[in-house]
Amino acid sequence: MDNTDTPTDMKPHDDQFWATIRRDQFYLDPETTFLQGGSVGPSPKPVVDKVTESIKAFDSNPLKYQPLYHPMVREAREKLAAFIGTRPERIALVQNTTMGMSVPAQGLTWKAGGEILMSDQEYGAVNACWDYIAERYGLTVRRVEMPLEIRNKEQIIDTFKSGLNDKTQVMVFGHVYWSTGLAVPVKELIELGREAGVWVIVDGAHATSMVPLKLDEWNPHFYMSSLHKWTLAPKGTGFLFVSDDAQPHVEPLILGGNARPNQDGDASRFDMMGTRDQTPFIGLGTALDFQAEIEWEQIRAYCQGLAGYLKERIRRFKGCRILTPTDPEMSGFITTFTIEGADIQKIRQELWDDEHIETSAFTIRDIPVFRISTHFYNSREDINRMIREIERRL
Repeated sequence: MDNTDTPTDMKPHDDQFWATIRRDQFYLDPETTFLQGGSVGPSPKPVVDKVTESIKAFDSNPLKYQPLYHPMVREAREKLAAFIGTRPERIALVQNTTMGMSVPAQGLTWKAGGEILMSDQEYGAVNACWDYIAERYGLTVRRVEMPLEIRNKEQIIDTFKSGLNDKTQVMVFGHVYWSTGLAVPVKELIELGREAGVWVIVDGAHATSMVPLKLDEWNPHFYMSSLHKWTLAPKGTGFLFVSDDAQPHVEPLILGGNARPNQDGDASRFDMMGTRDQTPFIGLGTALDFQAEIEWEQIRAYCQGLAGYLKERIRRFKGCRILTPTDPEMSGFITTFTIEGADIQKIRQELWDDEHIETSAFTIRDIPVFRISTHFYNSREDINRMIREIERRL
């Protein structure tokens, strides 16, 4: 980030500071209120520019630049490892959470008759992945019902504990749930699965840059995440964490130069293989630098403040029911709510068509909900504008 574009005389909690960041450091359309970063986030200008410049340089002389880019990708891996609390050798660079999830799903050995434990709120691609594995290998998917309104972490732990039995081979769960924004007690759930002797696989698609990660301390067998959401990295960047004790038991999806003995303890053998565009991962390094320069803890505090402000504002809607926990230890930058009697899908479409307010709406157990994602390129006025326009349509 160019410091000359940032108001250095302002503290990070000042609204003007964040307004300047949005205006000067993003290509976001100023006519659009973008509250949908939970699906895909806009990369900051330095990230977009770094990738664009790298592509141009590469294509000016590919054979010259290809070897020059390897150290840049290695540096990005090191920065990412430090940010998520692990060593570079424990992470693979993949395109997204779905690709990362596919590594243990297809790379581990499964015994017919076993069970796959997950909740009924896992993401669609996660469900599809494990349904496929269950059918292919003769397993059963056991989905435990996660309460929609969580009061304490014991409810979550008890939910998964109730589904464990002698047939369980793997426990799959989200760290921050895509549906309600619930942040689970990940350390305790990992311990629960490990004590039961099952593979522990964590879908961290929404967690990176939303909540602190301490992967070496927690030590799941596998943890995967997409970095195009809250880290604002280029699209097609993600990671897969593989614990030391899991590495000897899992095979890579794609074989090539990575076909090394699986005892070497280096998760880079699960990277995307072959000739590929490395510039997104060069941009990843820039995205991490961008967050670090602002200070991620300041970003997190501001975003949590926005989410808290949003929760307070939507309580004015008659019949509003908030499904995201209010406890900041159990939630992040996603707020999910329903409004009794409202045609939420119709309102969502009108918000976009009439006002260029980008939101998300879907159903959870046949309950229509809004899911609002607030990041540091958003403001309280963005929230106020959305609130006003929803009120007009109720």
